[in-house]
Amino acid sequence: MQYEITTEATPEQPAPLDVPVPVRWTDLDAYGHVNNAAMVRLLEEARIAAFWQPPAEQIALGAQPPPAALPISGAGAELSTVIASQRVEYVRQLDHRRDGVVVRLWLSRIGGASLTADYLVLTRDDPEGAAPYARARTVMVLVDAETGSPVRFDAEVRASLRAFTGEPLVFRD
Repeated sequence: MQYEITTEATPEQPAPLDVPVPVRWTDLDAYGHVNNAAMVRLLEEARIAAFWQPPAEQIALGAQPPPAALPISGAGAELSTVIASQRVEYVRQLDHRRDGVVVRLWLSRIGGASLTADYLVLTRDDPEGAAPYARARTVMVLVDAETGSPVRFDAEVRASLRAFTGEPLVFRD
C-alpha cells in the first residue's frame, strides 16, 4: 500500500505526521463500528509507514521511504523494535469509512533506547483534530534482534527524529 504522508516539519518547528490508513470492512465488529483490536492495527499501520524503512528493492518498485526512518529494516535486520506499552483511549465510535482515517502521530519522548509515539485518529473532514475518534500512545524499545537487549539511538537517528517531536497527549484519568 502506498501512503501519502504529510508533514510541515522544519528544524525550527517540529510537526506531526499525518498518515492516511484505510478502514477495512473486516475491521468492523458486530455493532458496526471499528473493533478495538482493529484500532490498534490502524495505529500500527501508521507507525510502520512513518518509521520503518522498506528494503531497497521495494523502494525501487515505488515503495515510499518514511520521513523519519528508524535504524531497522524488518526480518533479518540486526536491530528491531518491541512494544513496551500501549494505551488507547476511545473518544467516540468510528464507523466504516470508505475514505479511511488519518492517523496523526508524533514523538512525545525520545529516550536512550526508547521512543514514545502519541496518536490522534482523525478523518479528512476534521483536519484540525477537533473531534478525534481515539487518542493513543505507544512506547517502543530499540533492541538487538539476536539478544533482545536494548540498543541506544545514535546521535544521527536521534537528530532526525527530533523533527517529529511534540507535546505529550493528556489522557483521561
